[in-house]
Amino acid sequence: MASAGQIPLPPPMAQAMPMPPAGAGGAHGHPHPHPHPHPHPGQGMPMGGPPMQIPVNPALTALLDSLPHSPTPFALQTVPVPGTNPPQTNTVVVCPSHKQSYCETCCMDYNALNFMHQFLRAAPTDAIPPPPNVAPPPQRAEQIKAAKEAGNAAFKNQQFGPAIQHYSRSADMALSRPPWEPAAIGKDETAIALCNRSAAFAFAGSWPQALADAEAVVLLKRPWAKGHFRKARALVGLNRLEDARQAIVDGLQFEPNDKVSERASVRASVRASVRASVTERVRASVTERVRASVTERVRASELNAFLQEIDGKIDEAES
Repeated sequence: MASAGQIPLPPPMAQAMPMPPAGAGGAHGHPHPHPHPHPHPGQGMPMGGPPMQIPVNPALTALLDSLPHSPTPFALQTVPVPGTNPPQTNTVVVCPSHKQSYCETCCMDYNALNFMHQFLRAAPTDAIPPPPNVAPPPQRAEQIKAAKEAGNAAFKNQQFGPAIQHYSRSADMALSRPPWEPAAIGKDETAIALCNRSAAFAFAGSWPQALADAEAVVLLKRPWAKGHFRKARALVGLNRLEDARQAIVDGLQFEPNDKVSERASVRASVRASVRASVTERVRASVTERVRASVTERVRASELNAFLQEIDGKIDEAES
């Protein structure tokens, strides 16, 4: 059940742990280049496929070996995990004399080491940083893309409420990427989701929300012209025409020459929106003036009729 060995303290400053004698319980026949003991097949560790081989840095190993340390005896013991069905076991580090993870007699405390070992075994995959230069797992990217495509489908069917929900879910998943993954991936995914959500808000008539998403897109990905055009459209909806014109100018300076024609329809749409807004304002102003003029003419006509009636009665009285 237990095997005696040596472990240097403090744990991060390690030299290779000596191999236990042949035939000892728990021996696995290879030296450890790391300080903490861990279970192997047959000691309660489930088989999950071959472990990833990470090259050892000789210079770093030599530096760690040169640090002051003192050897500490330990033993590995297999204990049952309470409340598991079927019964499961776990391997813990204990003092070799009294078989306890915390032993006052031996002045040994392996509780922190055992807790870390159990946490690493039970933690989800994305809770533990992978080795350097390892590409992020594709599952999250596929989920983000699926949510975005569901939003696109709802948007095409003019179901802007569900589209906003799908785009929000896509943005939330992009923002929840672990911090050790490349930041550029999450920024691009978030910018695309918020850009699409800005368009959905615009078609739903929620212009402040559309502007907020568009401004976030500009902050995340300033050289992307579509974010500036989304901002211009939201500003037109808020009747901030001068700001909309400046947003279009800002977007055009980032647009490659070979793609200017692709944005012609967008600029024409914004220009038409500006023209329609201005026309509506002018029409409203003219309508108000005409209404006031007609009212004034009606009042003048009524007054003239009344004056003519008075003049007629005066003429009758005088005759």
